[in-house]
Amino acid sequence: MLDLPAVANANTHFYVDNAPPEEVAWVLRCLLPEEPLSPNDIASLLRSEYGFSMQKDKTYSPRRLHDLGLARQAKVGGKVCYFLTPLGRKVRSMTTTESALYPDIMHFLHYSGFDGRSETRKYLWSYRRCCEIVWAEKRLIPTQEMASRVQALMRTEFPDLDFGAAKGARFDSTGAGRCYTWMKSLSPPAFSDSDGILQPRSVDRHELPLLALSYVYRERHYRHGDPVLLDKVVLSDVAAVFFLDTVRCRDLLSLAVQTTRALQLADTFAGTCVTLASAYGIENI
Repeated sequence: MLDLPAVANANTHFYVDNAPPEEVAWVLRCLLPEEPLSPNDIASLLRSEYGFSMQKDKTYSPRRLHDLGLARQAKVGGKVCYFLTPLGRKVRSMTTTESALYPDIMHFLHYSGFDGRSETRKYLWSYRRCCEIVWAEKRLIPTQEMASRVQALMRTEFPDLDFGAAKGARFDSTGAGRCYTWMKSLSPPAFSDSDGILQPRSVDRHELPLLALSYVYRERHYRHGDPVLLDKVVLSDVAAVFFLDTVRCRDLLSLAVQTTRALQLADTFAGTCVTLASAYGIENI
């Protein structure tokens, strides 16, 4: 078995491939930490053991798990195979021990997966941009409109891309719809079934705003240990990650102070300040 090295070339894959939540969950369920499985092996195992049939192209869901850091690729007998990473084992355990939390974790991996490196899959950037637009608009806008707005952002943020190429550097309404499918997998739901209006979520898990706050620290280049004024803008940015009600998000951060030493809240003349001492990740849950 030969581990495949990470590809260092710039990635231009903004399009969201067809890796739906249900199939990705089934593939995650059957992957192993030691024995690499090819997409055909995975499909056969799911069909024989669980009665689940994968779509025609069996590569999409294993590749999605790889892009999210839950699986690694290895070359075995000329075939690209997949096996679980430690993070993959952690998230897979949530499907049984923390089943209510699992959809949020998968959404978070999509939302936070683009780290700015040129080689990181750009569809993770597309997913986050769709979420940000939805949060700003407070609704699921038509997929064609979403595609146009994401394309405009692509041209602004990645001006050196060849937008006339036959492959890569593209995003369309189908890709937007697949982002919506993952957003709609959250429970409690974030959107009305009838008109797609955003319904800010009220959840019980303080881990979600902690993950979101850690993400905001990363994106804004805050130093861990430095206090940050928890004003309306910062609170909205934290709540946006999981489409949370901002009041509930603030309450959950207060609750988190009682459960982790990494977080502190302090009232100052300027307002409430929040301090995250160190990064908080899925492994901390």
